[in-house]
Amino acid sequence: MATISLKITGLGILNALGVGRSNYWQQLLNSAAGIAPIEGFDTAVYSGNLGAEIRNFDARAFMPPRFYRRLSRQSRLAVAASIEAIKDSGLEISEDNRQRIGTVFGTAFGSTEQTNAFYVSLLDEGPQAAEPFLFPDTVPNAPASHVAMYHRLQGPNSTFCQNHLSGECALAYALSLLEQERADAVVVGGVDELSSIMFHSLDAVRALKPLRREEPLRPDRFLSGKGFIPGEGATCMVLERADPASKRQKDSYGTPLSLQLAGAAAPLGHYEANGKALAEAMRTALEEADLQAGDIDIIALGANGVAEFENAEAKALAHVFGSKYRQIPRIAPRYFVGEFGSAGLLAAATILLSLREGMIPPSIRGHDLTGIQGDSHRFAPPEKETMVTGMAIGSTFGGGSACLILAGDLSTY
Repeated sequence: MATISLKITGLGILNALGVGRSNYWQQLLNSAAGIAPIEGFDTAVYSGNLGAEIRNFDARAFMPPRFYRRLSRQSRLAVAASIEAIKDSGLEISEDNRQRIGTVFGTAFGSTEQTNAFYVSLLDEGPQAAEPFLFPDTVPNAPASHVAMYHRLQGPNSTFCQNHLSGECALAYALSLLEQERADAVVVGGVDELSSIMFHSLDAVRALKPLRREEPLRPDRFLSGKGFIPGEGATCMVLERADPASKRQKDSYGTPLSLQLAGAAAPLGHYEANGKALAEAMRTALEEADLQAGDIDIIALGANGVAEFENAEAKALAHVFGSKYRQIPRIAPRYFVGEFGSAGLLAAATILLSLREGMIPPSIRGHDLTGIQGDSHRFAPPEKETMVTGMAIGSTFGGGSACLILAGDLSTY
């Protein structure tokens, strides 16, 4: 990645904290609770009733009805995030460059609601009467395809499904397209939905956190233990090659210095226990970025309330940073918006916003996530701070891990 300079020029964000980049950022700084009792479907028979739903999303605010009426909710979220990111970047798409602009998305399972509806119609009515308009969105690459169709992008188009590392894998491939000069810009995103069938499936495999509440769950009351609280979201970035000869001069959010993926053996449905693969990803990323551990100003954790993973994550940080990692401000976006396949891309976007705004969101300082009920001092309040370099880390079931290092746009300091 060090051979070609790349920059991230635009962000689009939709999740339980807000629709739009600015809304999300302000709500995060306010320590708002994105996790609350689910309203979209009945949860009475399940072990938990909490989720992080996107509310007040209106596709009409982003695209005309003639386009969105054909899309699943998940594709609508993806297209909306891409519209915000491209507008934010100022990237002009024309006949001269659309073949050099790629689209890469990550999603854990695609549109589960649409897929379930199609197969129910198939079982109920038979092959001849199955609902044909539902079928196109049963494939996970539908959101990326709809993003490309809306903007008429003709460059490389790919989708990655890697459970809770789907966003990181999409970003890694997007970076490779730019490095290999197969594209001049890439719209890279991640999108996942919280549906009734998804919630049912998570409960069936005992992946849900067995909590029931009648009010929103404040991040500082979030408990570690078994299971996670599912969420949903769409995050989109515009990545461009930083060509000095280009006439397009645009301030950026920052530059990806290194993105490393690693794997280790882990039992089905479990995370790597000792954090060694995650530690190796961090070491390799630091080496490629030509940085020392002490150069990292802020870290976005993958912490999602699963004690098994949070313990392994703390071990990995200790392997790389020693005890000093507790002095680095660490943010935990999933404590605000729940866990979903592309949440790692949101963590990266949050780091970029932190670097650009010179603001540390609510963070963990001087201790690890304790999981102790009633511990209301877990997150330090937001704080102004000039920062240059940030790190986002994450893991998924089966032993996969990722580490991304980002540098802010030095021209903004």
